[in-house]
Amino acid sequence: NLPTVIFPHGGPIAADGEKGFDYWTSFFANRGYAVVQMNFRGSTGYGYDFMKAGLGQWGGQMQDDVEDATTWAIEEGIADPERICIVGGSYGGYAALMGAATSDLYKCSVSFAGVTDLLYLLDDSRRYGGEETLRIMLGNKSRSELKETSPVNLADQIEIPVLLVQGDDDSRVLLKHGQSMRDALVEAGVEHIYIEQEDSDHFLTLKRNRLEFFKETEKFLEKYIGS
Repeated sequence: NLPTVIFPHGGPIAADGEKGFDYWTSFFANRGYAVVQMNFRGSTGYGYDFMKAGLGQWGGQMQDDVEDATTWAIEEGIADPERICIVGGSYGGYAALMGAATSDLYKCSVSFAGVTDLLYLLDDSRRYGGEETLRIMLGNKSRSELKETSPVNLADQIEIPVLLVQGDDDSRVLLKHGQSMRDALVEAGVEHIYIEQEDSDHFLTLKRNRLEFFKETEKFLEKYIGS
């Protein structure tokens, strides 16, 4: 019955597992939170078919898997259902924002370098020759379907506080993702904090940026789900 951080990984073609020290999960656990990581469909390490099952499932069955893991933690008595926050970076940040928009399980959401606009992600990939690969990941969906699974277009469905952090030197998820989401949250009247980090990349490489992110996240979690 602990305050709980739901922590979907980035990638999304990646996995959480026995990979040594993880400063994100270690920080949250040190502050008294249960941390739930799930290798949703599309993750690596479970064979080709499992990885392939995630193709085209951004905001779909991959998101369902995140929600199923949250429900499991509640039913197992691990998570206090009134004190759960969904937190993530990159694709995990996307999942955190989609969780905020589409689920009633969470009391707050934290997104670092989260993808917020799938159309912008796709259009930007053309500059680097990665459009074909990204289209496969996104499932060759129509532009209207991508809009429907983009957090930037779902801000009016968010009813919980959001902490949104974006680096201005992120070459993977460009600054526009954070700025557009900020503007959408403002327009929708969603309670939020937006932090734009100077000289910050996709990996919180600079110590000052990493410290700022975790100090702000600690305050945010304490305020909305306690410790």
